[in-house]
Amino acid sequence: MPTGPDPTEVTAARAIKAPPPAAEFTGVVTSRKSSVISSQVQAPLVKLNVHAGQLIKAGDVVAQLDETELKTRLEQARSNEQSAQMEAGSFGAQVSALRQKADASAHLHKLRIEPAMAVSTALADLRQAAAQAAAAAAKAASARAAREQAEKDLAKAQIFSPLTGIVTNIKAREGEVPQVGTPLARVFDPSDLIIRFAVPREHRGELQLGQRVELAVEGNARPVWATVTNISGAQEPPINFTVVEADIDDTRLAPGELTVASVGRVRIADARGAKR
Repeated sequence: MPTGPDPTEVTAARAIKAPPPAAEFTGVVTSRKSSVISSQVQAPLVKLNVHAGQLIKAGDVVAQLDETELKTRLEQARSNEQSAQMEAGSFGAQVSALRQKADASAHLHKLRIEPAMAVSTALADLRQAAAQAAAAAAKAASARAAREQAEKDLAKAQIFSPLTGIVTNIKAREGEVPQVGTPLARVFDPSDLIIRFAVPREHRGELQLGQRVELAVEGNARPVWATVTNISGAQEPPINFTVVEADIDDTRLAPGELTVASVGRVRIADARGAKR
């Protein structure tokens, strides 16, 4: 006779296996277009006009270098150029006079008034003066180039922003003497934002160009969606990750919703989450 289940019998419920949590990666908001602001001449930094996060326009003065030594170099270069030009002019006049003397000596020799030795001596003097004039002219050209470079160096004492954007990565301090080419800061164009994040090797196969990713930034009420536009090549040990870039649709961002250097969590979008 069939009987019902024994109420005292423990019936094991089948455990429902939850799907594994979606992989997350740390992402940083940056810009597709940026530029390093660097010193192009060596001089003490006397004024830094920017701070991190500041919006500046192309052509704004970012920093001011001390002009004292640069002006001294320029005055010395101008003095050297003037002296070289006077020397070159003197030798030029001498060459002109010796050429006339050599022509006259040659003419008198034809008239049998002066010996051939006089003509040879006049030509030798002319050649020597011409060589000295050429050397003086080269010296004057070098002095002119030095003066022009000194003028350019003085103009570089003011350091301008090459583009409109947000200032970040300030590395300089007032009172320091940055070397030529030393980065002072970086400026990012905030009009074209991207996400850059590192993906471990075991998750590399989950990403492909054109795929959507979701960026969640603490303090933001909604996630930001982006499209993968670049995946770096395969990395060899000890670098066991791939750098990925995803383009953010800036037209859908609210004012101030994202800023350069914002850090958040990146997830790979699935079919359910790829809608916005």
